[in-house]
Amino acid sequence: MRMNRRVQDVHPRDAGIGVVTVIFVMAVVSALTVTAASLTINNLSNTSRDRQALAALATSEAGVSQAISFLRGGNLGALTCVEPAVGDLPGVTCQGAGPSWTSAINPKQVRLDGTGGVCVAAADCYKVWIGTVKKYTPSCPERLQTPSKPCTGTYRIHATGISGNGPGARKLAVDVEAAPYPFPIGVFAESFSGNGNVGIHRQSLFTNGCVINRQRDDTSGSGFQFEYDNAAQRAILDIVYDQPAAAHSTNLISTSNNTCGDGSGGTRIHRPGDPSCNPQFRFDQSGLGGPLSPGDGCYGKHSRADGVNVYPTTSAFTPADLQSYGYRPRGLTDAQYDALKTQAQAQGTYNISTASVSSILTGLAAAGITSPVLYWDNADIDLSAADFPAAFKRNLSTSTSCTNSSVTLVVSGPGHDLKYSGGNSSPYLVGSLFVPYGVLTGQGGTNTIGTVFAETLDLGGNADFYMDECFAANPPGGTLDVEVVNWREDDGKDIA
Repeated sequence: MRMNRRVQDVHPRDAGIGVVTVIFVMAVVSALTVTAASLTINNLSNTSRDRQALAALATSEAGVSQAISFLRGGNLGALTCVEPAVGDLPGVTCQGAGPSWTSAINPKQVRLDGTGGVCVAAADCYKVWIGTVKKYTPSCPERLQTPSKPCTGTYRIHATGISGNGPGARKLAVDVEAAPYPFPIGVFAESFSGNGNVGIHRQSLFTNGCVINRQRDDTSGSGFQFEYDNAAQRAILDIVYDQPAAAHSTNLISTSNNTCGDGSGGTRIHRPGDPSCNPQFRFDQSGLGGPLSPGDGCYGKHSRADGVNVYPTTSAFTPADLQSYGYRPRGLTDAQYDALKTQAQAQGTYNISTASVSSILTGLAAAGITSPVLYWDNADIDLSAADFPAAFKRNLSTSTSCTNSSVTLVVSGPGHDLKYSGGNSSPYLVGSLFVPYGVLTGQGGTNTIGTVFAETLDLGGNADFYMDECFAANPPGGTLDVEVVNWREDDGKDIA
């Protein structure tokens, strides 16, 4: 009886331990559940923020792409914002009214939903502006280095991408180098025909073929001539290459009006066994030329702007020399022609009717596309100066900061030719003309400002080809090679 009582006395002391254990376990489980829920919510929030940040980054990259498209459809002269030094605020050149590609305080703004207007809350959009780090110049010291380097301009694209109702934003600073595609900037043809009265002003002629009907520049007459500088006793300087404008042929240059050699009242300007210096054509170079010597009347008659190099040192011109000016067959690569075709398709100027050229270009100019591409690969094309609206024609200009419109015109495809007719009075069409498989014929008094690349150039009329400071410093956007050279997130400043 005593033993049973002792056992019964022990049991009441353990009563309730199970309840406490259950409560403790429930508390632990609840805490773990709350922690897991909190972590899940935080992870979802972080994932949402990461997704929004990535969307903002993609949006800012879209702004960069749009800026590059603007460069290739516009004019370098319009880039008036001088990039501020590191740590400095944008100066007065970057504070214009906007929205503008050159205003840091009121940049270009584009909403990704396709609607117009500035950025608003709850809409993905980007803000972008472009600063000029180094302005493109056509004749730079790098061109005279060994090995030679192309002249380029450097421009910094500032793009801010905004995603959602404001909390997601990323800012990029992307440096791009811009320069014309490498091709001989001037008048180029693989061969020539016709014996008209042709003038070339402030640019040179390049060819693998024979140049006939070459006439002296210092006298008037019928033939092929460069504009003459009486004070300097030479042709006026080629603006792009800083040397007297001249003919450069890997073949022959002849004063005959109908043969590539001697006869019919003319001869080759360089002949085997003759001195390499022809004093009447001191700056021309041909396949029959040779090394020049100091004191021969030709050597070093022009001192270049760097004060070190002189021109010419030879009257010979080889295929390697032509390549040093950027030559390749057909002028551009397949990829570059494809890029021009794609640009024309995007602008609605691919294989269009010639009757609609004026109205389409007028609409593009009004939309801010000041350097469109016209591309045909399906037929012969016949155009006249009257087909181009006033925005794409102008008088000669010595300004390097001009913002005039220009056009890149391509007629491609085997046997497809371009005929262009106009008048000798300004304003002139401004552009780069490519006829890589056919004949470019200038009918009547066809005058242009810009460059020409053709398989064959028919010089039967009295066409004049001009280059000026405005075009040289601001080549058509369609011919620009724009390459990204530096990319970084611009996180040194708050995002506005």
